[in-house]
Amino acid sequence: MNIEHGHAVEARVSDHAVSDGFTIDLSGGSEHRARRLILATGVSDTLPSIPGMSERWGETVLHCPYCHGYEVRDVSLGVIAAQPMSAHQALLIPDWGPTTYFTQGQFEPETAELDAFAARGIIVERTPVVELIGDAPALDGVRLADGRFVEVAAVFTAPQTKPSSPLAEMLGCAHEDGPTGPYVKVDQWGATSVPGVWAAGDAATLMHNATLASATGVLAGIGVHQASVRAKAA
Repeated sequence: MNIEHGHAVEARVSDHAVSDGFTIDLSGGSEHRARRLILATGVSDTLPSIPGMSERWGETVLHCPYCHGYEVRDVSLGVIAAQPMSAHQALLIPDWGPTTYFTQGQFEPETAELDAFAARGIIVERTPVVELIGDAPALDGVRLADGRFVEVAAVFTAPQTKPSSPLAEMLGCAHEDGPTGPYVKVDQWGATSVPGVWAAGDAATLMHNATLASATGVLAGIGVHQASVRAKAA
């Protein structure tokens, strides 16, 4: 097996003699062909445009309590609302620490959600967060638009996401719209709408979690192998 390092910049249905195959061009100029592809490109995150967010991403600015809750447990936590599902996100967080939900003046909880917030001890702050304060990547708290400071040691939010590579789109793979952005449509084995192309990881699911992404890679690998076996046995 040959391994070549490089960045895939283009994918297309092959015009060579490889039956039902694909051609991949790398940034270095080399060209590779394959009968089947697995796309595992990940996603690009676009965070809310609040100063102090990007330098803390993955440390004290987080997206998933199931991925990161243990590391920030038993401290004051915040949820900076970025989309309509942010209220649901906030309902999860108190199991890791006392929680403040920042509506940003845009994502007001519904009545039933407010009742659930009260039962969970979640504080609702309607004045927008305008800055994260502290020696990054540490977080001391957030500054609000009216000048107040609210102490939190970590915040959760929901970035907008999109596949970090255009390869699936180049190949004509169907996409679906998730709560944070588009993702590649796949079946239970990771097969896309284009025969011979599978996709795995965060680019092919609406739930972004490292363990789930790894599991989808296993399923896609199994799907490709079984498709190869069927082709050889035909």
